[in-house]
Amino acid sequence: MENNKFPVKIFLHKKGEMIYFSQLDVYRLTERALRRSGLPLYFTQGFNPHPKISFLSGLKVGQEGKIESILYFKEPISFTRLKTDLLPQLPLGLEISSCVE
Repeated sequence: MENNKFPVKIFLHKKGEMIYFSQLDVYRLTERALRRSGLPLYFTQGFNPHPKISFLSGLKVGQEGKIESILYFKEPISFTRLKTDLLPQLPLGLEISSCVE
């Protein structure tokens, strides 16, 4: 079994009422949005697999700004596909501002 991971670095912009959500809440919201998007996610191995997501930076509660994150997929994903599939699933106040493959 091959474990090919294709990382994509994204920058999420947290603004509006989302500034009152903690980093753990943003992680959970992002995970749920990714599951609903139907994108080919890479899941961790083990007893309780979950989508592989890494947050490189976080923001304090009440602070607006960018959150740097790495998402892992089973196959290469273009930025346009990622944005069109994931953006409608994200809550108001959390947007994808840029992406690096």
